[in-house]
Amino acid sequence: MGYRLAVAAAICALIAWPLACSNSGDDQTSALAPDAASPADAQLPDATVDTGPAEEAAVEATIDAPATLDAGLDADLDAPEAAPCVMDTAGEPTELRCTGLYSDWPSRTIAPDVQVYDPGLHLWSDGAVKTRWIYLPPNTTIDTSNMDEWVFPVGTKFWKQFVVDGVLVETRMLHKLAASSWYATTYEWTPDGSTTAELRMGALDVNDSGYEIPNQTKCLECHQGRIDYVLGFEAVSLSSPGASGLPMATLAARNLITVPPEAPLVVPGNPTESAALGYLHANCGTTCHNANGLASSTGFYMRLDVAYLGSVAATDTFHSGWNVATTTFHGAPERIAQCSLQNSCVYYRMSHRDGINDAALGSQMPPIDTHRVDPTGMAAIAAWIGEGCDGGADGGI
Repeated sequence: MGYRLAVAAAICALIAWPLACSNSGDDQTSALAPDAASPADAQLPDATVDTGPAEEAAVEATIDAPATLDAGLDADLDAPEAAPCVMDTAGEPTELRCTGLYSDWPSRTIAPDVQVYDPGLHLWSDGAVKTRWIYLPPNTTIDTSNMDEWVFPVGTKFWKQFVVDGVLVETRMLHKLAASSWYATTYEWTPDGSTTAELRMGALDVNDSGYEIPNQTKCLECHQGRIDYVLGFEAVSLSSPGASGLPMATLAARNLITVPPEAPLVVPGNPTESAALGYLHANCGTTCHNANGLASSTGFYMRLDVAYLGSVAATDTFHSGWNVATTTFHGAPERIAQCSLQNSCVYYRMSHRDGINDAALGSQMPPIDTHRVDPTGMAAIAAWIGEGCDGGADGGI
C-alpha cells in the first residue's frame, strides 16, 4: 500500500483475479457482512476526538518571580523532545504520529481539522472494531457531480483504526497526492499501544489472534473498484440510517459536496431486503462486483447505484443475481437461489474460509484478507433468501 497508486485502466488490466458466481469459467462473488461499528469516541485513548481547538492556559511570567522563571526554563531544558519524523521512500511518515491525525501524540488527541465519521454500512474485517477519520484541505469540496463516483480534493486523508479482541492492532491511511494518485499504507501498533511503525509487507496472525494486516500490493485489488480509490466514504453508505459524524445531510449543510442529492438516498425494500442489499453493496459492490472492479467480467454487480434505488428489482444485485444460474461454480448452481441456501453461491462462499496463507485458492469470498466467517452477515443473507418461503430457506450449508 505504501506506493503511489494510480487508479487507471492500464493498472487494472495487469491484475489477475479469479472471478466467481458468474456464468464464465472464473465464477465468484464476494458477499460479506457488516463489521461491528465502533462508536465515534472509541473507548481507547488513541481514539479521542476533539470537538474544537484545545483551550490554552494563559501563563504570565513577571520580573518579580525570577525563581519561577528559572524553574520553568530548567523544566523546558530537561523535558524530552519528540523524535523527528522519518520519511519513507515515498516521502511519507514511517510513524502514525507524524501523519496529521493527532494534534498531541502523548495524549492521543485527534487534530481539530480531522473529523470522525461512521459510514453506516460496514465492511467485515474479521470482527475488528473500526474507527474512521477524514481530513479535507481547507476551503475544498468533494466533487459529487457523479453521485456514484465521488472525486476528492488533492490533499485529502483518510485513517481507519482496527481493534481486534480489545487490542489496538493497526491504523491504515490513504493520502491523495495528485489527481489520480493515492498513497496507501498501514501503521502497526506495538502490543502495548505505545508506538507504531509503517508495515509494508503485511503480517499474518497478528498477536496470535488470527487477524491479518494486508501487504501493500493488495490495496489496489479492492480499491480499484472506485474511480477515485475510496470505498466506504460514498453516497449510499453515508445516506444510511447508521451513518454518523459526516452523514450526507451534514456534508450538504456544510457545503462539503458540490452537488447534493435531489432526494434522500434510501436502500430499497423491507428491512430484510434492505439489510441484505446494503451490506452486499458495502462488502461486494463497492470493491469488486461493479463495472470497474476485479469481478467486472462476471456481470454479477452488487453496487447500489443511485439511479436504481427505486425498488429491489431495479438494483443490479437483484437482476444480475436473484435466481440467476452460475454454470461453472460447482458448489452451488445459482448466484442467489430463492428459498435455497444450499443452491446459493453467495451464501456458500460466504460460509467458507479455505484459502491458504491468504491465497485465493479455495471457495471463500472474499478470497483475501479474511480468515473468519461472519455469522451476522450469513444470517442476513439467509433471511433474504428464505423470505416468504414455507419454513424459510432450506438446505443450510
